Amino acid sequence: MKHLLTALTLVCCLALTAPVWAATQTFGPDFSRFTVEVPDGWTAKANDGGCQITSADEGSSVSIQVAKNGGKSAAELAKLIGDNLGGKIVKTENDGPNQSSIYAEIDGVRVVVMVFVDGDKFAAFTMAGSDTDTMQKIAGSLQDAK
Repeated sequence: MKHLLTALTLVCCLALTAPVWAATQTFGPDFSRFTVEVPDGWTAKANDGGCQITSADEGSSVSIQVAKNGGKSAAELAKLIGDNLGGKIVKTENDGPNQSSIYAEIDGVRVVVMVFVDGDKFAAFTMAGSDTDTMQKIAGSLQDAK
């Protein structure tokens, strides 16, 4: 999991200004727990394998999921996730067997899905909406739970 979160942090550029953050929260399956900082005014809800973090105006959201990969590569997993989005896939990037991204548009909303594979598990980080600065800061706050 450490490699997955490190990759997410490196991929997501952090803005220079610091928002006001609520308490750090812990999510994820028992085999791979993680912490993430949730900005004030955003709501985090646990779900199977991770969490969904949504802005107060519901115009932006971040989903973080961790699961077993079933032997699939990052590209295969990203394609599966992209197919399930139901929108228009604009671009796919495969950065080797362990990292892949899907860029899509769903009902006029920009969506980015980044998939990272580490051994027998994967992490999928999905950003939807226009508040990219805050979503990138959320990504940058990801850490392995201790």
